[in-house]
Amino acid sequence: MASCLYVAPNLAAIRVVSHAGLTETTERHRLEICDAPSMPCFHPLEELDRMPDLLGVIVEMERGWPGRSHLRFATRALKKERRAWFYWPGESAIECVDSDRLRSYWHLWAFITAIRVRRRAIAAKDRLRERIAASYRALRAAVRGTPAVTAASVVAPQENPGAVFADRSRRAITRLLAEAEPVPMSGAPHRPEADRRVEGVGVYFRTDFWAKITSGGSYGHTCYVAKELAAVTDRFVCFMGSRFNLLDEYGLHQVVLPRASESSNETDLLAAHWFYHPQLKLALQALRPAYIYERLCQGNFCGAALSHELGIPYIVEYNGSELSMTRSFGGVDLTHEDVFILAEDVAFKQATMVNVVSQVIKDSLVARGVDPGKILVNPNGADPDAYAPRRPDAKQALRDELGFSVDDRVIGFTGTFGGWHGIDVLAEAIPAICAQVPGARFLLIGDGTHKPLLDVAVARHGLGSRVKSMGRVPQQEGARLLGACDLYVSPHNSHMVDSKFFGSPTKLFEYMAMGEGIVGSDLEQLGEVLSPALRVTDFSRPGLTVTNERAVLCTPGDVDEFVKAVVALVERPDAAAALGRNARQAVLAHYSWQRHVANVWRFMAGERAPAVVRIDPAPVVAQIEHEPEAVLLPAAELVAAGMPELQRVPTGDAYKEEVQNQWNNNPVGSHYAKVAPRRSLEWYLEVEQYRYGEYAPWMFEVMEFGRHSGESVLEIGGGLGTDLSQFARHGARVTDVDLSAGHLEHAKENFTLRGLEGEFMHHDAEHLPFPDNAFDVVYSNGVIHHTPNTHRVVNEIRRVLKPGGKAIVMMYAENSWHYWYRLVWEKGIKHDMLRTWSIGEIMSRHVEITENDARPLVKVYTGRRLKRLFEGFDPRVVYKRQMIAAELPEEFQWILKWMKLETAGRLMGWNVIIKATKPRA
Repeated sequence: MASCLYVAPNLAAIRVVSHAGLTETTERHRLEICDAPSMPCFHPLEELDRMPDLLGVIVEMERGWPGRSHLRFATRALKKERRAWFYWPGESAIECVDSDRLRSYWHLWAFITAIRVRRRAIAAKDRLRERIAASYRALRAAVRGTPAVTAASVVAPQENPGAVFADRSRRAITRLLAEAEPVPMSGAPHRPEADRRVEGVGVYFRTDFWAKITSGGSYGHTCYVAKELAAVTDRFVCFMGSRFNLLDEYGLHQVVLPRASESSNETDLLAAHWFYHPQLKLALQALRPAYIYERLCQGNFCGAALSHELGIPYIVEYNGSELSMTRSFGGVDLTHEDVFILAEDVAFKQATMVNVVSQVIKDSLVARGVDPGKILVNPNGADPDAYAPRRPDAKQALRDELGFSVDDRVIGFTGTFGGWHGIDVLAEAIPAICAQVPGARFLLIGDGTHKPLLDVAVARHGLGSRVKSMGRVPQQEGARLLGACDLYVSPHNSHMVDSKFFGSPTKLFEYMAMGEGIVGSDLEQLGEVLSPALRVTDFSRPGLTVTNERAVLCTPGDVDEFVKAVVALVERPDAAAALGRNARQAVLAHYSWQRHVANVWRFMAGERAPAVVRIDPAPVVAQIEHEPEAVLLPAAELVAAGMPELQRVPTGDAYKEEVQNQWNNNPVGSHYAKVAPRRSLEWYLEVEQYRYGEYAPWMFEVMEFGRHSGESVLEIGGGLGTDLSQFARHGARVTDVDLSAGHLEHAKENFTLRGLEGEFMHHDAEHLPFPDNAFDVVYSNGVIHHTPNTHRVVNEIRRVLKPGGKAIVMMYAENSWHYWYRLVWEKGIKHDMLRTWSIGEIMSRHVEITENDARPLVKVYTGRRLKRLFEGFDPRVVYKRQMIAAELPEEFQWILKWMKLETAGRLMGWNVIIKATKPRA
């Protein structure tokens, strides 16, 4: 087993580690190195000299890029003829460092350093300009004999109000951060109950929605948590930005503060703190509350400030980054994002405890330096009294009111119709479900930005009589309407640009409390809460048994799987009923709002419990009779039915598993087919038209599709078969080898529909299942940079090529606009991802289009590195291609006035292509 010197990020502490996989590493790999104590050492390389048996050095990274000292250290280690690696423990990712990678990392360091220097220079220039302006104003005031007006007292007309409030908040938060300290909670009962309450006054802060809202997950969360806090506190007061009528119905005392603004733009959010703080301070000085519970609001640090100033215990509720949501679904960044982040930071530092709804959120806070010991992972819940199964007569009366018959199977969906709710999946699925199930009806409750997607789909397919949209309704009315449904759907997608999906949707728990079947996405906490669960394939097994399962789970974003799951559950009402009973039991036992608030007090008292409980101690068991027509089909019939039974290649490699997760569920190029029916010939042709007509017109000529008639062509990673079909229709004998079973099924279907012939192999390209000297051409387009050991694939390509045979391989280009602008600048620096993640992890998260949160390995290559990779081939010719006008932001469109798009692609395109010939001798 190989041993190495493990060096701390500051290069001042070491330990020796051993790992069997180190010897086999070649580029970037997933590898877990166990944490262990280190000893101080100020000259690690000298220790390396004293231990000649060590393979090399592993340098731990605590940020996304290696610094100058790390790069110099690695250079010296390589000069000693030892191996070197950089290791990111948060990613369990290790990268081999050689001369080529060092060159790339020096370029990355130089780019980041230049940006940081530029930012400091701009900040210094702005400070100098402000000092000069202030001096000028003071001098002018002295000459005129009038007092100088400062930004602290009023925003001058010529100044930017947003910048003034941002600066004021920044300075106040910086002072508060230096002094912030949690105030302990004393005197509260170990487990407060209705007859053993928290003495004194509890206050609830929510100051973001001065624009009135009446329903939704956020609205319900506030009302239900406040209700349960009030139930165990002597007196309770809610300070709100607008009136929440449900709080009135619960008999809670709410103080509705004056509107902070008529709008809610960035400046308004920054100014809101200064508007609310004096009002709230006066109120709290009079009330002397036992605790503050605040739902954290963007830019507003009133709770933290008042907790510190008045010595009040402070409970922060944090439901995830609003900044991330703005980036992911609004597509914009805030000008003063740093102030909003600082406002969150000071709240977390001052907080006695932080109540978050998911482990993903906790992990993100710990990464920001928040003490994990003060963070409670506490999923959302439901009110099992408000959301409960209806009696048969009451349910039918409600269905009659809505126009649903006894025989209809009503499928319910409620939500804000935002980008994370899977509305795109639902819009595509509803017509397919209605086509397969004549009795299917849909009840849609809510509204939002993505609602037109559904409206268009319903209108296009003439489904107005089968889809009833209720629009936005009050919270209580939404609960009543859900009682008409036979099952519920939650097709959430991630679509996050800079994090995992961190939500804990309240509607999920409300569905569970209703006691009917659920089809949901296996996405982070959704999948955890609904587990154990059935899968679509379970409905094909003879004698389906529901034991302790709570729902049917699907791959996020997989429309076909979602449709099959809904249809299967509609046709199995007994299974749906059994799942619903189990789901409701889980809410009663673990996920009620009463338990949610009880978890807060137990945590404050020092108790710890698991956040997500998967298995009920006493599950409901129901035997469901299997219907004969649902027998398990053989693979060929599954393909013909459009339902391939996908197998996985066992690889034992985490990155290769992610490759299968990605392309089994996200067929490459399929997102660009918008018109033709899925999996039809027209659909495959639409994908082809986009690929060669809009995306890469250069490809047909450069990739030589028409030049290999009569020759044997192997494609590694054929995707939908789009490129391979070009070789085939021009007379080549073609073979496709792919790690993704989903891609292979598509490629076979594409060939069948076109009347073409080919061979298709499901295999790992690092070990090709072909004899030596078998092919005239090996082609691969954007594939082998996704496998950890790319050099092995290149060796295999050389082995299976005939002497004189040609390799045509495309990889992603490091020296490209996409890499440096889209990834390093936009994702890494502008969105600050490099503070936490390596550029390799950023590429895994953001290069490929994914709807199931897959994280395939992505690597980039320079022409020099690519030629070195293909040593043993001669000649080797490298090309650069691929750029579309849409990649250039508006401020850079001037580039295309000075050069053609084709020329831009040759200079800074995203694809680097090598053509290499295997020597004949």
